[in-house]
Amino acid sequence: MNNQKSRSDRMSFITGSPKDTWQPVMTANTTLSSYWLNWRFFLCATWVLILMITASLLIWKNERRCKVERDSGENKQEAEASLYDDETWRPCLKGIHPAWLLVFRLFAFIVLSVLLAIAVLMDGGSIFYYYTQ
Repeated sequence: MNNQKSRSDRMSFITGSPKDTWQPVMTANTTLSSYWLNWRFFLCATWVLILMITASLLIWKNERRCKVERDSGENKQEAEASLYDDETWRPCLKGIHPAWLLVFRLFAFIVLSVLLAIAVLMDGGSIFYYYTQ
């Protein structure tokens, strides 16, 4: 009997029956102040804010440096946020060859496509319903 149950569980996992798929479960009332005023929320909020500030400083520093390098001998009348023709495809680090960047992007695309295909096979096409409402 145990053998039969485990096999049916495996089959439902493979076929992706709706009763065995992951469904979000609301266990906490998010309208209560005690949900938001706890140490876990403040820890997460602090971590996110530190990362946002660090990212903003890095972007500001690198954009400013690129602008200074560009304006050293060229026309200074252009807008600060303008991009040149090849800047969107060129890596910021001079040591990275653009071909390696292309290989990485192709690899990431293939991996994410496979993960999406697995999710569709497991849960069906209804997983896209939420995003198209």
